[in-house]
Amino acid sequence: MNRRQRKKKKAQVFTIILGCTAFCKAEQYEKMRKGVEYQLRTGGVVMLPAYLHVEAIIKQRGGRNIEIKQENGVVNV
Repeated sequence: MNRRQRKKKKAQVFTIILGCTAFCKAEQYEKMRKGVEYQLRTGGVVMLPAYLHVEAIIKQRGGRNIEIKQENGVVNV
C-alpha cells in the first residue's frame, strides 16, 4: 500500500447514530458508546445488542462520532 492509499484510508470519517429502545442510565449509554468505538477500531464488524439499532451512518470530515438516541430524543453524544 503506497502513501496515497494510506492517506485516503485515514480520511474516511463518519458519524453513526444508534437508536435505543431501552431506558438506561447515562453511564450505561457511555459504556455502549465506548464498546461500539472499540469494535470499530479493532475490526469492521460491530455487534449491537437487541435494543440498539442503526438509524444513520453519515460520512463527514472531522472526528469519528457515535451518538446514541432514545426513541424520543438524544440521550448521549
